[in-house]
Amino acid sequence: MTKLILRGTAGQGIKLLSLILADILKGQGYQIALTHEYSPLVRFGESNAYLIFSRQKIENPLIEKADLEYDLKEKRLQNDLLKKYNNKKSMNMVLLGVILKKLNLKIDGKKIERYLPKKFIEENLKAIKKGNEE
Repeated sequence: MTKLILRGTAGQGIKLLSLILADILKGQGYQIALTHEYSPLVRFGESNAYLIFSRQKIENPLIEKADLEYDLKEKRLQNDLLKKYNNKKSMNMVLLGVILKKLNLKIDGKKIERYLPKKFIEENLKAIKKGNEE
């Protein structure tokens, strides 16, 4: 069982990132527990996702201690992501690529495309690919 926490502010795409990741994991046979927590503020509010995935049934979908945790509000993480792909609006997709690499999961561009706005599909897929590189 692996427990992952994603943190950020409203507008950074935490919810989208977590939905895509959960769908990829589900498609590879994992059991999924995904919850979101966010403030009612449209800008600068908190946005968090809690994802648990396992090959076995998930009995308790609460995370007391995460195996992996990423916070898009952290300057260090932002800088690392921007070094991989210099587009602040795509940091969530770069982070998705980083997480897919860390979990040794393959990218299925067609599956991801259905979540993305049509006019940004290429840009987002490029960002995921850059995050997935060394």
